[in-house]
Amino acid sequence: MYSKIILFLSISAFQSGCVKTEFSTFETENALFEPSAKSPKDQNALGEIDLARSWELYRFPVDEPSDSDLKTESYETGPWAEIDLPRNLRNEIDPKNGWVLLRREFTEPDSFGSDPSSRTLSLGRISDRARVFWNGRELDEEFFSSYKRETPQGYDRHRMYSIPPETVLRENEIRIYLKPYFEYEFGIISGTIHYGLSPRIWKRWVRSEIAGLLVFASFSLIGSFFLFLFAREKKEKENLHFGIFLLSFSSYQISLCEFKYFSGIGVLYLKKLEYSFLVLLFPTFCAFLESFLSPVSETGFRRFRTLLGGKGREIRAVFRSKTRLRFRRILEFSSLVFAALFLFAPDVAFLDRINRNGLQLSWIGYLLLSFWIVLPRAGKDRDARRILFGVLFLISFVIVDVLAERGNFRSFRLSGIGVVCFLFFLCLILANRFVQMRAKLGSWNAVLEKGIATRTEELTKSVQKIKALKEQQDGDYFLITLLFRPFLSSDLETPEGKIETHRKQYKRFQFKNRNYEIGGDVVFCEAVLISGIPYRVVVNADAMGKSIQGASGALIFCSIVKSFLQTPDYPDRSPENWLFLLYKNLQAVFQSLDGSMFVSAVLALVRFETGDFFFLNCEHPHPLLVRDGNAIPLFPEEILPKLGFPVYETSLKLKIQYYSLEVGDTVLFGSDGREDLYLPIGPSLEKQKDSVPEIFCEAAASEPNTLSELEAKLLQKGDLSDDLSFLRIRTKSTAQKEILRNEISCLLRSAKRALQIGNYEEACTWITRTCLLDPSDLNRVRTAIKSAYRAKNKKRIRLLSEKLILRTTGHPLSEIALPSTWEKTEFSTNRNRRFESEIQKKGA
Repeated sequence: MYSKIILFLSISAFQSGCVKTEFSTFETENALFEPSAKSPKDQNALGEIDLARSWELYRFPVDEPSDSDLKTESYETGPWAEIDLPRNLRNEIDPKNGWVLLRREFTEPDSFGSDPSSRTLSLGRISDRARVFWNGRELDEEFFSSYKRETPQGYDRHRMYSIPPETVLRENEIRIYLKPYFEYEFGIISGTIHYGLSPRIWKRWVRSEIAGLLVFASFSLIGSFFLFLFAREKKEKENLHFGIFLLSFSSYQISLCEFKYFSGIGVLYLKKLEYSFLVLLFPTFCAFLESFLSPVSETGFRRFRTLLGGKGREIRAVFRSKTRLRFRRILEFSSLVFAALFLFAPDVAFLDRINRNGLQLSWIGYLLLSFWIVLPRAGKDRDARRILFGVLFLISFVIVDVLAERGNFRSFRLSGIGVVCFLFFLCLILANRFVQMRAKLGSWNAVLEKGIATRTEELTKSVQKIKALKEQQDGDYFLITLLFRPFLSSDLETPEGKIETHRKQYKRFQFKNRNYEIGGDVVFCEAVLISGIPYRVVVNADAMGKSIQGASGALIFCSIVKSFLQTPDYPDRSPENWLFLLYKNLQAVFQSLDGSMFVSAVLALVRFETGDFFFLNCEHPHPLLVRDGNAIPLFPEEILPKLGFPVYETSLKLKIQYYSLEVGDTVLFGSDGREDLYLPIGPSLEKQKDSVPEIFCEAAASEPNTLSELEAKLLQKGDLSDDLSFLRIRTKSTAQKEILRNEISCLLRSAKRALQIGNYEEACTWITRTCLLDPSDLNRVRTAIKSAYRAKNKKRIRLLSEKLILRTTGHPLSEIALPSTWEKTEFSTNRNRRFESEIQKKGA
């Protein structure tokens, strides 16, 4: 039943195509063939005159016409050449940014004089700007009289000019001044050139456009029917692809209809819509061929092997489906790129360049892909041979049109007939094969897949195993790098300072022809607000192990830090408290891994505006302070165990280090890869791994411009043996300190006034704020704690006391996993409240 419906719709579309061909091709270009053209007498009787012949072309570029030029009969004695239109004038004259002049003289037929109807001059498609003069008077284009611009607005539109009755004489002269827009074509490119009664001219044009809409609406109906078939049988992918192809083709042809210019939409947007449909044609057609034709059989390979001298393996490699699919994906990706360029094109000229120099060139690839799909199957598949014949038939029509356009001979356009016939031919093939296709495809696919699988397994079994293992390993590495990518920080530079990062992992691998690296070094730089004051979190860490083990530890580390950064800020929070809680979270997670992962790290906070620098070192190489050409380790004696090390019974204390940076100071972090190098031993070429911190100190003291130069200086001494990472902090200006001192003075005066009137809560608030703005003065912290005691503000007492302890005596690491006294009190209070509420509910 479905095949009969397809056959009926195909015949209807073919008949409509013949109607379209009659009106748009044979009728509009019958002047090319004298025997078939109507005689002048017949044309006069029909109310029109064919003006395609006996035009004169001025051989040199001319200036834009003016009224004085027309009155003085300019260019009358110049070199004129007789030509026939329509044609591309590119080979006739070089306009050189000037205008091209065409002239035609003719006699008004006597039969027109008795007809009171108005006159219309149809000039076909002109590229692009034109000024038309009738007996010295400029004509306006009907419906588009406002078109006077330089940008292309009508280069693919037929020009219709209304002629005032009072200007019509017995002997008439037409002068056309053309301003080319495109370099590759200009002049009256195509269409009919007629003069006659307006009703006759417009009737011809409207009839041709409506016929075109009807034929391509028929193809839209067929395409919709194939989509309906796909909705019923989703396994038949060829119905989907062919339906989309027909809808795209019909939409493109409908978008060429000149009725679109009456919509008022700019030509740029109309051409974007037109080219968007054009992009879909070849990808959907090749997808249809891929899904419609059966897989390549062994007979096809043997015939091509015999044809090319017995090189069977090479032929198999060329026609392998994976290779073809990869080539097809490349073409489809290029089509997506062209579609994006069409969508964001700024003007019509850009659209035209992309179409001619990009999209049309990709059609060659699609044509090769079509032959790639069809040729191997043509030996045994009858439908493949039919499609191949249809493609060659269509190509021959296109070649004839190209040769005719270049002036080798004269002919009406055959491309439209060839496309309609080819689509009609495809519809017949689908109708003939619709019933038998499922069974044949099932059997052929099974045989072919079994044969290919057996041959491939016999030839490449051992190689595939190794390749699979390597690809799996590299795939795992690649996934880890993808997970780690959101945690990579970039350099930061402000007027007050600069933070630079550099990371080079020791393990390198290749995946999908791209180079990647994986390791356990972490360089982290993010912004954070602490009590509303902006700080920069800088972290340099090194997870235990190399390759995927180190990368897993680094990934866990970065996830914890990134998650901690999302915690909301609250008042009176200090940088010391922030670093303490970050360390507490990291230690809790890595300690739960039972010694399978340790991480050395430097956790730091820096405020460029004031030079405040807080940090703690978890068994990481010491940060270096570079000042006046000297590299000095910062607090080398204050080192905590690595993150993850059990601290239940240790006597060490966690202490936050503070340092006030000056203008021009540089703080440099680095992992242990900066010291562990393979150094040469004596005069021999052998190298031995050794740890020499002095090499890095000397390189850092020289203050290289970039961290890459710092790495180069290390490599001059020896080779790397581990992951390498750097983080450098440079202060440029601390001009905010003076403003900060004035603000602190105002806050202290406010606190003093509050103490005088006994408002201890307000005084505590102001003093606490000064402690946060200027963390260098610990005596002020003690004063703030006393005022908090007087105000009985327990939360502020806890926060300020914690700040003071972390900066002075330190917090015992053995108690790091236990809740603080404040947390115990809060938990106990909340538990008692819940217990009392439950008793009241049960009593009720």
